[in-house]
Amino acid sequence: MHPDTLACAAPAPQAPSATADEPTVARLLEQALVAVETDLATTRACVARVAALLEKAEAPVAADAGARRRVGAGLAPWQARRVAAHVDDNLGFAITIDHLATLAGLSSSYFCRAFKDTFGEPPHAYIMRKRVERAQHLMLQTREPLSQIALACGLSDQAHLCNLFRRLVGQSPSHWRRAQWQEA
Repeated sequence: MHPDTLACAAPAPQAPSATADEPTVARLLEQALVAVETDLATTRACVARVAALLEKAEAPVAADAGARRRVGAGLAPWQARRVAAHVDDNLGFAITIDHLATLAGLSSSYFCRAFKDTFGEPPHAYIMRKRVERAQHLMLQTREPLSQIALACGLSDQAHLCNLFRRLVGQSPSHWRRAQWQEA
């Protein structure tokens, strides 16, 4: 497995900037080029991350009426850290928006808007992506069956894992796992 396979799937940095981080973009494009013939999922993830970085660089930062992102909107750093840590520590269990909002000291509706402003995706999408990333890690580190991995990641069953994995990664978990083992 290419060492940056999981890194490509990570979300783009959320700090607004006037220009895209050129070394990061170059590194991601190089990874995509290396993986294009052997790992289509990694290639797609790298290209998607580059697109997100470039889009972020073009996004308006000012607080004028036409700005997409409101200055001051989003979670405070301590709230973002607390919520992200709770999600990471509890992926094997049910995670509710109400509980995350309580951790951040916000109402559920405001929390959802602030979360999306901070992380670039709604809370549910973030949690599902984190569950798939955990499943990828477990598939690489263990030989547990997919049904056990699904339960360990807080998913209801293997079918739930397969559907979610295919939607986010672009291939079935067993195909992805075989491809990673063959590369290793």
